[in-house]
Amino acid sequence: MVHIAVVGSGRVGGAVAFSLIFERYVTTLSLVDVASGVAEMTKEELCHAAASHGFDLEINAYDSTKHVRDADLIVISAGFPRTHDMSRRELAEKNAQIMKEIVESTVDNNPEARYFIITNPVDAMATLADKVARNSRNVIGTGTNLETSRFRTILSRELNVPVSSVDAYVGGEHGEAAVLLWSTVKIDGSPLDEYLVDYGKILDKEKCEGYVKGVSRQIIRVLGGTRYGPAGSFIEIIRGIILNTGKVISYSRPRKFETTPEPVYVTVPARIAKSLGADMWNSLIEEERKAIKQAAEAIYKTYCRTKQSAGLG
Repeated sequence: MVHIAVVGSGRVGGAVAFSLIFERYVTTLSLVDVASGVAEMTKEELCHAAASHGFDLEINAYDSTKHVRDADLIVISAGFPRTHDMSRRELAEKNAQIMKEIVESTVDNNPEARYFIITNPVDAMATLADKVARNSRNVIGTGTNLETSRFRTILSRELNVPVSSVDAYVGGEHGEAAVLLWSTVKIDGSPLDEYLVDYGKILDKEKCEGYVKGVSRQIIRVLGGTRYGPAGSFIEIIRGIILNTGKVISYSRPRKFETTPEPVYVTVPARIAKSLGADMWNSLIEEERKAIKQAAEAIYKTYCRTKQSAGLG
């Protein structure tokens, strides 16, 4: 019996909710959106989809988070969306107050809930949510799992191999300071450099990096926003939490560096489970660790702006 609440039923939140009805461990799904009728009509759509498959699923629709009770996981997707000409970091001040209000209004009525943050800039928002929850809850962010999916996609295309044969991760910040972890890339179990030599192939790494960091702007410009990529990526994380999979995933969780006065949410690929597992920090090369530290510094600066906007000092 698993109850998941999705706060923000728009483009990404709605796609995540749609994906969740096919996760058979979910028995109750609560949708929340402050926009009039959005949660209710999304509920209707999802009920029709579930009925098509004969799935018995309780779906609730609310216009306020104060109605959400006894959820096992609260997925926060609410906030102002990014346009193609802006950075995720530019959303920090706009979304900070929204994040604060959602956590404050749900933390007492959902004493066993974990929080999964999607709202951008996600690493700073997850850090803020953890502070608002008084560090008393298991809060994680999407981190760079979506970049990891994009990284594997472009590697598959450029090397002309099935994506299922590609193992690779991205760390750092979801956004500008994403760090492509080339040391983790393996093709059919072979390290990238060995694979390239063995098969006489070459790879344009700059092209791969440009794709990973830039494809979202192209999608937003043409389609108005991303939807299916995030939903597929985020379901993998939700599944890891609820089903205790122990799979290595690029999600964000708090880490303290000497250059950040407080722990901040940053991605170092790690095992995901109900109790968070070991990460890959010690297996990364020094250049990658340095870049992740720099990403954490950038996240901390953004987080400081969110604290001020949310009135947390």
